[in-house]
Amino acid sequence: LPIRHGTDIDAASLKKTAKFLGFKVKTHHDLERKEIQDKMWKYAKKDHSDHDCFACAILTHGGRDDVLYAADDEMKLNHFTEPFQADKCKSLAGKPKLFFVQVTSRICFYFRRNVPNHLLHTNILADQLNKNILVGQVSADTLDASNQSAEVRLPVKADFLISLATTAEHYAWRNERYGSIFIQTLCSVLNKYGHTLDLHKLLTRVNGMVAYNFESWSKSENMNHKKKIPTFTSRLTRDLYF
Repeated sequence: LPIRHGTDIDAASLKKTAKFLGFKVKTHHDLERKEIQDKMWKYAKKDHSDHDCFACAILTHGGRDDVLYAADDEMKLNHFTEPFQADKCKSLAGKPKLFFVQVTSRICFYFRRNVPNHLLHTNILADQLNKNILVGQVSADTLDASNQSAEVRLPVKADFLISLATTAEHYAWRNERYGSIFIQTLCSVLNKYGHTLDLHKLLTRVNGMVAYNFESWSKSENMNHKKKIPTFTSRLTRDLYF
């Protein structure tokens, strides 16, 4: 696969922002599929009793049908998320698992800013869940995942949030000098409001800023003056503040 020029800028921004929010950060570069799966299962098998959240950022090439590319083979997002389901990673059961995905085609865009506009609120999507696992019971106004008083059943796919750079079958823009619109806007919003707003509100602001403030610039007419919007799917069961 070709080099993703600008992705190093995104990686540096994410690392700085994650540390600002209190995360311990580890980065991995150009891993093959088996290496990635081994890493994800290794992290999932750790004891996370003293941790209240897990986050993973994926920066890679992508293709149709939600394909993500490792250095040697195709992957799907569930290869990253499955190890952290509550029945497989019990020390993170009831705790937020966050995945931020910047997947680009082999086309590299330049972009320009538009005149800022008012931001719109979006609805949060949630998947249908089936399996469940016992975790501690919490009240509706509880934000602390460690506050557990009685056992209740929780779907194993609960408490995941997937944030994507764009909607399905659309380009996710990246610039070799400035990084990607999505990651740079995400980091900007998290740096400014990460300690004051919950994650759903933060990502809604990211959606609005990307949708209204940027458009593509290309010598190809059919790729010029195009817009994009990130998307996120939330199965979080509590408001999440960093």
